[in-house]
Amino acid sequence: MSLFRSLYTKYEQETEIYAQSIRPWPAIYRDRLPVFDINTYALQIRIENQHAKSMSLKQLATLPMFNESRRITSKAGWTYYGHWKGITFHTLFSLFTTPHLYPWVRLETLNGNNYVLERQALLNYRILIEGEGQPFSTLNGGPLWAHCFDYYLEYSIPHIKNIILMQGEHEYFHPNLDIGFTLEEARVHPGRYYDIHHEKITNL
Repeated sequence: MSLFRSLYTKYEQETEIYAQSIRPWPAIYRDRLPVFDINTYALQIRIENQHAKSMSLKQLATLPMFNESRRITSKAGWTYYGHWKGITFHTLFSLFTTPHLYPWVRLETLNGNNYVLERQALLNYRILIEGEGQPFSTLNGGPLWAHCFDYYLEYSIPHIKNIILMQGEHEYFHPNLDIGFTLEEARVHPGRYYDIHHEKITNL
């Protein structure tokens, strides 16, 4: 009986977590969802070959925050107008005295994926912490999710763990570059999309 109760309790907990994670827009991910403890999670940000600055979610919340009302849009043909809260990369880079000396940035995720972008390009991205007043579950890219609102949602960077500023020669890299995830295809193309917020087809 105790085994049954344990399994039932686990099922209830998972059901509750899933219910809390539901958002009006579909989740976009290709890999397994990472497992981590939100109570011990910390963002590691550093300059290559130097010690990292470790910041918990509570510490990140003390930094200047932005609030924006913008669209997220998917290559699958839908768009959603929502309200977002988070941190700019400019704010994070300002934690260092000479970020301009490091033209490239590598972002590592909780799943072990790596993304490499120019530091200047990342200034167009936002590190999203909340959507519609709620933190993101892993299903929607949490706890920290980087996105450029001018790009398709598939080009966002979910589950951020490490941010590393780098010198030297590098190239743009996306984990799905080999299946066509190039920067040339990232920008949202004009066309007809299903507007989830208004439940109708709209032109962007």
